[in-house]
Amino acid sequence: MKKSLLFTISLLIIMCVLTGFQSNSTTTLQQSLKSNIVPVSNLELPAKTIIGFGEATHGNKQFTTLKLDIFKRLVEKQGYRVFAIEGDFGGGQKVNEYILGGSGTAQAAAKAIGFTIYNTEEMTALLSWMRSFNEHRDAKDQIHFYGFDMQRYDNNKNGLFSYVKKVDPTLASTYETALANLNDKTVYDQKQATVQNALSHMKNLMARMKENKSVYTAKSSEKEYELALAYAEAITQNATLRGSNANYSNARDFFMAEKVKWILSFEQKYYGRKNIFITGHNGHIEKTSTSVGMKTCMGAYLAKTFADQYYAIGSEFYESSFLANDATTGERKEFYIKNSGNERLAVLFAQTNMKDGFLDFAKARKDEEFTAYVNRVQPISAIGADFSSLYGSFEKLYTLQMVPAKAFDGLIFVRTATPSVMIKE
Repeated sequence: MKKSLLFTISLLIIMCVLTGFQSNSTTTLQQSLKSNIVPVSNLELPAKTIIGFGEATHGNKQFTTLKLDIFKRLVEKQGYRVFAIEGDFGGGQKVNEYILGGSGTAQAAAKAIGFTIYNTEEMTALLSWMRSFNEHRDAKDQIHFYGFDMQRYDNNKNGLFSYVKKVDPTLASTYETALANLNDKTVYDQKQATVQNALSHMKNLMARMKENKSVYTAKSSEKEYELALAYAEAITQNATLRGSNANYSNARDFFMAEKVKWILSFEQKYYGRKNIFITGHNGHIEKTSTSVGMKTCMGAYLAKTFADQYYAIGSEFYESSFLANDATTGERKEFYIKNSGNERLAVLFAQTNMKDGFLDFAKARKDEEFTAYVNRVQPISAIGADFSSLYGSFEKLYTLQMVPAKAFDGLIFVRTATPSVMIKE
């Protein structure tokens, strides 16, 4: 009995010591985070060639609002004029036409981006602000909008053939028929052989365009020609993703990185712009390729090319009610998650009682203990367009295991994130 009692007392002492150590450690981290974080309204960003913002979910109001808040700051304080989103390239050009004074509505422009996640009042507000900003400004001072994704066909085909009809009507007629099977209506239901056949035609069309560059540019302009070729490239990339056995995610992120570089080059060449703001999912913006099955994500490609001129901002929430497509039924519905864990950044942030906050890892380096902490692997939320209640029960199914200070240069926290407000039909 004495040995048993002694063992029990010893065990209790050890547990108290360990609990006390963990409590002290957590308290220190809480204090460190609080001293290094600032409200988003006081956010200051360095001058970089590319600033990327990653969203923790595709279905929250706050992360779209943050896109606008960050971009506004870059526009007003650093002269940024180029905005690019994880959306269809051709659809992005429709949006660009709208914000430059074209016909239509902000709601229609938001839908043109190509994904349901952007059919929101928040995106409408973002596009409306851009259009208002551009009004009464010289062309050289107007904002331009792009999509750097390639998962849709129709708007890219419309842009491409609008140009080809102008410079080579016969060629346009031939290839419009040959490429009829590449369309948004059947994009998810096509047989590989059908896509591969169309892909072969697409490659032939691009070859003809390159052979006749001098003739075509003489009938138009070099800028129009290059934009048409970019439409063709987006179509080809989408068909490549769907008509080959290549790893879809790896190929897509490579294509997106290449499109970001193309946009920057195009803007530098024709408008003298040297900076671009890009935004997408946390898993695309981050630099360490931590998504399951991902060899190199878009952010890693950009970091390799631009080194410290690529500045990546991630985002995280403590609790979130968000919209996503139910992975089982396909229905768009609301889900809820509350992050947990004594030493997760999301939880430490919640304990500051701040509504939102920005953490710049470089500015926190003077705090050695905190720097060591953010250089350890931990879960960061990364919820895409699809979700299920099952995912919410297992942290590993809705987070990425990453080293925060290596994946991102900074993190924006939202304590309570609320659902996107969908555009009413």
